[in-house]
Amino acid sequence: MKNLILSIVLLSSIMNFAQQKEDLNLRGERHRVAQGIKSGELKPKEVVAINKQAKDVKQAKKSALKDGHITRVERAKIAKQDRQLDRTIYRKKHN
Repeated sequence: MKNLILSIVLLSSIMNFAQQKEDLNLRGERHRVAQGIKSGELKPKEVVAINKQAKDVKQAKKSALKDGHITRVERAKIAKQDRQLDRTIYRKKHN
């Protein structure tokens, strides 16, 4: 019985860690920006603005993970920043 409980706790902690590592990645923004540059949809000034915003999102993710755990509030704030970055990329590519 103790082994079962221990294995469940270990498995859940591993899954939680994997989920947090996945959250540190941006939602494919590098590929979308590179495609926008290649197709001419994005101007250099727009790319600079997108990269600055992406850097801010990455920094927020890094600082949230500093203590080893991302809380629900931190996760919600990061998700909001990710959505804003997605909208920015879309708007800049389609103006």
